[in-house]
Amino acid sequence: MPDRAQAAVRRGYLIFTASLAFLPLMDAIAKLLSTRLPVMEIVWARHIVYAAAVVPLTFLSLGVRGLLPRHPLWQLARGICMCLASGCFFMAVSRMPVADAMAIFLSYPVVLLPLSALLLGERPTRRQWSMVICGFIGAMLVVRPSFHGLADGAIFAVGSAILYPLSMLATRRLADESSPLVTTALSALIGAVIYSAVVPAVFTWPSLLDLWLLLAVGLIAAVGHYGIVAAHRFAKSSQLAPLGYTEIVGAVLAGAVMFGDLPTPLTWAGIVLIVVSGLVATWPSSRDS
Repeated sequence: MPDRAQAAVRRGYLIFTASLAFLPLMDAIAKLLSTRLPVMEIVWARHIVYAAAVVPLTFLSLGVRGLLPRHPLWQLARGICMCLASGCFFMAVSRMPVADAMAIFLSYPVVLLPLSALLLGERPTRRQWSMVICGFIGAMLVVRPSFHGLADGAIFAVGSAILYPLSMLATRRLADESSPLVTTALSALIGAVIYSAVVPAVFTWPSLLDLWLLLAVGLIAAVGHYGIVAAHRFAKSSQLAPLGYTEIVGAVLAGAVMFGDLPTPLTWAGIVLIVVSGLVATWPSSRDS
């Protein structure tokens, strides 16, 4: 792989990892809010704030053409998959322990690699397959799921683990859009429209504190998902897949800060395995070119 191409892929790795480390803060806030507000209202607010943050920025940066994509059907597919995946995961964490929901969700790279080969023609290397498996083992060491209350929330976590890699494949197909803002803005709009049709049936007036927290959920979603879209301009889905487990690092930090869940030695061992797996999987070699 030429030096310039390697530098671009490394940039994609950095953006993707930073985005995934940031997004679990949104999940932790959503978990907190779900004790006081309907989950659908939280998901709706996420997309409304998300759209309010990125759509004007897209318009100012790109004009009207920023909302006229080159691939409207792929944009629609990505937007639907993304908004349903986030709704499923928020439903899961409201009904079962966050660790159990995350354990199920973190199976998505195992779904993503064969799909990227089947649908995009990418060829994941044996090293990438091996490191995805090692990363999954590390994730299990971190979350150590008990699966209490599994039947109540697992179906939503499984749905999220299937829908999210589908959205990542669509993201890769949309990498030639003029700007990541286009894809980010349209996904936000699609989610806002879908959940606006649902929320009137469950809406509960939030407190002032909850309003600020709902705003934070939407802003974190906007920043994090813009980073995910931008990363796919520099790296393939199969290259980014092993880094998906780094999200658990952000989840551990968010849990420690918000809920006082400090990592145990076994948790740190799992985090080290995740990080090492990601580094080995993404380290450039002649066979990956």
